[in-house]
Amino acid sequence: MTNTRLIFTLVISGFFALSHTLKAQYVIDEYYSEKELVYEDHIYQAGIRSVQFHPTTNTLGFPAIPLNGGQQLYLSFDDLYEDFMNVSYTIEHCNADWTPSGLLPQEYIQNMQDAYLQNYEYSLNTFVPYTNYHMVFPSNGLRILKSGNYLLKLYLNDDPNDLLITRRFLVYEEMVNVAGQVKRPITVDLMRTHQEIDFSILHANYAIQNPFTDLNVVLMQNQRWDNAITNLKPQFMQNSKLVYQYDRENALEAANEFRFFDLKDMRTLSQNARKVEVDSVYTVYLRTDINRSIQNYSVYNDINGNYVVRRLDAENSNTEGDYVYVDFLLEQQPSFSHSDVYLFGKFTDWKLLPEYRLRYDEERQAYKTRILLKQGYYNFAYATYDNQTQTASFTDVEGNHWETENEYQILVYNREVGQRYDRLIGFNTFSSEELY
Repeated sequence: MTNTRLIFTLVISGFFALSHTLKAQYVIDEYYSEKELVYEDHIYQAGIRSVQFHPTTNTLGFPAIPLNGGQQLYLSFDDLYEDFMNVSYTIEHCNADWTPSGLLPQEYIQNMQDAYLQNYEYSLNTFVPYTNYHMVFPSNGLRILKSGNYLLKLYLNDDPNDLLITRRFLVYEEMVNVAGQVKRPITVDLMRTHQEIDFSILHANYAIQNPFTDLNVVLMQNQRWDNAITNLKPQFMQNSKLVYQYDRENALEAANEFRFFDLKDMRTLSQNARKVEVDSVYTVYLRTDINRSIQNYSVYNDINGNYVVRRLDAENSNTEGDYVYVDFLLEQQPSFSHSDVYLFGKFTDWKLLPEYRLRYDEERQAYKTRILLKQGYYNFAYATYDNQTQTASFTDVEGNHWETENEYQILVYNREVGQRYDRLIGFNTFSSEELY
């Protein structure tokens, strides 16, 4: 094992000292050793951390750009092995359901088959060494020819099977207008816990032969694919207006405002941090969290589960931001009998990943874990996974409140007669900040 790989192994494995078990390490190794391509946001190498993928003009934005609009996406990630990697990338066109569309590359891209990621820098004055890779995409004359879903694939040593990262992004056309509003449901069993998203599609200048068969409409909450409502059909039509005003079909759990912590400055105690220690690595101990499931709703601003990499005193946070151990402690008496508790947010790729599972401390009567994260500002939530029903939920720890501020995205796909792919003809994003 090389010195850099030894350093990485010690760093990434350190937080398991809290659990006194080797099984957790095995589970994580098993997750990252899965090399088969999946058509979703995924990391295939354990040393890859802090993947950021968003429009160049909006750090918190959804990775969606207009066709022929000249806009670009920004990708950045760290390699904690610190070694130089030969990274290539390509894109693949997908259907609305994220299966391969079967189109040939020359049908949807021009001037590129595969390209190399050439921008990388080594970390500067950090306790944990790493290499930061970044790029702006599309670039170098690359032109995307068709709208729809795309999968960006990064891989090593010119071998498409040696996968590193996959990220989903959208290329949309503005052929229809999408207008939406968020309402409190009138259905009794949903009115306290859900939000109803009513919307309409205006297509005065775009002919849709059969909206019930040709359209596939997707409703998303906070840029999440895991709970997206798919294939919605119009409730009724008004000339060139399609109306979606269901009472239940277009309702989502409202959840709660996300918890947060701030790692931008290690010299002072930020809000929600109770102690900072430094030895070979910074360690931040967060304030003890409590179960909010039966608390009244409390208003405060969040960034809807997202996170931002940033160090206050740095010229370039991508290379000067350090990695920090973060200690989480969630009081819970008694423990959940059939459920596991996970950290959940954009920094976990909106997944319940093994390395973000908390362990229950009987003596402390609390769930706890230690995670290695890069300096920045983070939103997160505690999610439970019921091992009997195999369902995940915010309800047990965070609660659901219809007043919660959430961001919603609506995607409108159209497959015309004789067309071989799903065309993304409309896209809009809006907030529930003004509930009707």
